[in-house]
Formats: sequence, structure tokens, C-alpha cells
Amino acid sequence: MTIDEAINLNKPIIIKAYSVSESIEHYIKLVLAKILQKHNCEVLLIPLYTSVKELVVNAVKANHKFIYFEGKKSYESVFFDSEKALQLFRLEMTRNDARYLDTLARKNNMYALTTITVIDKKLCIDVENPTPMNETERDAVAKKLKIAQQCEDITDYFIQAQEDDYKEGAGLGLVLITMMLKGMGLTQSNFIIDSDYEKTIASIIVPLTQATLQEYQKRISETTPKIA
Repeated sequence: MTIDEAINLNKPIIIKAYSVSESIEHYIKLVLAKILQKHNCEVLLIPLYTSVKELVVNAVKANHKFIYFEGKKSYESVFFDSEKALQLFRLEMTRNDARYLDTLARKNNMYALTTITVIDKKLCIDVENPTPMNETERDAVAKKLKIAQQCEDITDYFIQAQEDDYKEGAGLGLVLITMMLKGMGLTQSNFIIDSDYEKTIASIIVPLTQATLQEYQKRISETTPKIA
């Protein structure tokens, strides 16, 4: 079934990613573009694509970290060890090792699973990975999202998050997603991250309505510099 056929039949489109390659990025963008075009919401492509890509990157990295730290016990005990986190960062930044982690992810069948569908004029996006968050991670994510919802922009977040020990790094992407969704007039109920003992799922729900479009265009006009 083609992308167009799936969209016309209102079938979920599923994207499996062991790594975030150019082909994965292209496919995500293509699917979103076609769905938004069908619902006359093309203007929302950039913020939505950016948000989904960020979630997929986070999910893939979580899988790679799990593999790198060799299992759940080791992973949970060293996740916030700054020295080992830096080692991992350097590892992921080198092309050969990134490919090695991709190979291991395929061998272990650990992938980020993105499901995109439209239900009752609402764009529903789930990004799932088989790596559960530990309690410290869950608390850190909840704190980030709560603070971000109260902020107007990323600068405001840094001012209010002085006591957030994890205000930098991958979690910052969650703040950016929150800001972009707020720019559409949406709330925290439209962006949910849930984790149990088997998996983590990040969900975005966006009404494809005139109200969403008008709110987004209003925010854009307010933040666009005026030329005298």
C-alpha cells in the first residue's frame, strides 16, 4: 500500500527506525506533508516535522544507550554518570561507532516505532521504543514539561529552570517541542510521555482545524520582526 492509499483510507502509517538516516527523515517529512496537504494545514509542516524528528532521535538514542550500557541493570546504574555519558556522546558523534550501534540495534531488534494517523480530524503521532525510563528519568521529564508549559520561550525556560539539574542535553528537545505546540495554541494534554516496565511512548495530538491554523499564524505574525 502506498502512502497516498494509506492516507485516503485513513490507515495508520508505521515507520520503523534503527537509526535516524536521511531516508527515515525524508519519509517522516513526506508522510506529514501529504497528510497536512489533505487537510489544508501545510503551514504546520515545519514545527510538526521538527517535533517528530526530535522524538525519533531521542527514541533511537535511548535504544543505543541501552545497548551501549549492556542491559537494563547496567543502564539504570550509570545513566546519569557524567563521565560515561560523555563517552557515549563522543561515541555517537563518530560515524563508524554510530553505524556499529545501528548494527547492534538491528541485531537486538531494538527500534523506534513511529505511528502516524488521523482520527476525528486530529493528527495522532506515537513514537515508541522498547527502553523504559527509570524513576529519575521520569521525574526529570515531568519536571521539564511542567516548567516548559509555564514558559513563553526557551529563554524563559532557562530562567525558570535554574534548579533543573538536567536542563541541557537531549531533554531540551522536549522543551522545544512543548514551545512549538504552544505556538499552535495547544496544551500539555497534547504532548504526553508515558513509560512502563517495557517501553516508552511519546504522543503528540494536533487538531487539524482552522482554530489551530489561526492560532499558529497569529503566533508567527507576533514573533516575526516588522520591517520599518
